[in-house]
Amino acid sequence: MYIIKKVINNNVILANNENQQEFVIIGKGIGFNSKTGHDYHCSESDEIFIKPHDYDIQNFLDNIPLDIIKLTIEVINKCKPIINEKLSDSLIITLAEHITYAIERSKNNEISISLYEVPYLYHIEFVAGKMAVDYINEKLKISLPANEASLIALHFVNAKLNNINVGDTLKLTQVVYKIVNIINYSFHIQINTESDNFSRFINHLKYLLIRCQVQNDNGSKFNLVLEELVEKELVKNFSCAKKIASLIESEYKSSVSREEMIYLALHIERLLHAV
Repeated sequence: MYIIKKVINNNVILANNENQQEFVIIGKGIGFNSKTGHDYHCSESDEIFIKPHDYDIQNFLDNIPLDIIKLTIEVINKCKPIINEKLSDSLIITLAEHITYAIERSKNNEISISLYEVPYLYHIEFVAGKMAVDYINEKLKISLPANEASLIALHFVNAKLNNINVGDTLKLTQVVYKIVNIINYSFHIQINTESDNFSRFINHLKYLLIRCQVQNDNGSKFNLVLEELVEKELVKNFSCAKKIASLIESEYKSSVSREEMIYLALHIERLLHAV
């Protein structure tokens, strides 16, 4: 049961649950004769999502058609089992806006940017993005281009990171791709992007770059013996880690600690064994 907080229009209400969480509830005619403070029991046909904190939901509802919002909720629910991680409450907002503009671009025959790095770096999110595009095309009888899958995938990446916007996620993706190429070039290899070691490396890089973005690189600490061992035994790895650090410092104007370079060298060693 919910307590109505505000009636937005005949089809949308804001309501609080028993824990005082604020929800947006969408349903045909549910706002008609509803009043603030009244109880509301959801029906099976209602769509519901958590209202992101401090977000202008009225502006969102004024600019995004209700059928697109409902479609976006369906898309997220279909893709959640693939992502299999907690997603930000704001995903419904950003993805609905993206889908709305993607449909407009498609109608105007505008070309979306191609992000060749995404399938390579974020395989799971890209699979979800492909499923989303196929589902949208089927439901709306339209033909969104295949490269929309990469753009939608970035929304899933962003929703997992939870604290940066899609523009920052795009930059992060491009920097990570450059780092992978530095390793490939330095060791004359092709990293196995399907290995668990690669997934762990990518996750480590994502959070390292986020810390650098906010000028807060508090990397893991190692004891002096381990640091000296890595520098002595993994000379080429450490040299490659320095190149990666230089790239990061150039892109984010933030220094990378010696401890973080040690950690990168160890990750590189695991990648080399997974080739």
